Amino acid sequence: MPGSKLIVLTGVTRGLGRAMVDEFVRLGHTVLGCGRSQEQIDNLNAAFGKPHDFYSVDVACDDAVRSWASVCLSAHGPPDLLINNAGVVNRNARLWEVPAEEFASVININLKGAANVIRHFVPAMVRRKSGVIVNFSSGWGRSTDAEVAP
Repeated sequence: MPGSKLIVLTGVTRGLGRAMVDEFVRLGHTVLGCGRSQEQIDNLNAAFGKPHDFYSVDVACDDAVRSWASVCLSAHGPPDLLINNAGVVNRNARLWEVPAEEFASVININLKGAANVIRHFVPAMVRRKSGVIVNFSSGWGRSTDAEVAP
């Protein structure tokens, strides 16, 4: 399709990410996406098939993102649009009540995850000298509240 783009999208198994998959595919774009739920990834691959491709990847794991990026870049080349959408939020609690593991999960997915994806996809975009990066954040990522400190 003329004008169709290659889109890499994280967090495709639920919410906004899942809705974006439907719309990007409907508009004729190719979507390469990841999420943590293998069952949902299998459903996406069954629903959309090639040229779209969905993978079970934890963006907080740099090695997993490196492997995913290598597969995507080898098969499809650099994306035209890279969207960091994967994210989690802690249960509402004051900072000292947020368990260390839950705090780490928020930081590892929301911050390190976006950095991992950029680290492994953007060099190919830079070499091609084109592409757009979009990093999504919830409102809590841009404001403060006593119960969502991470």
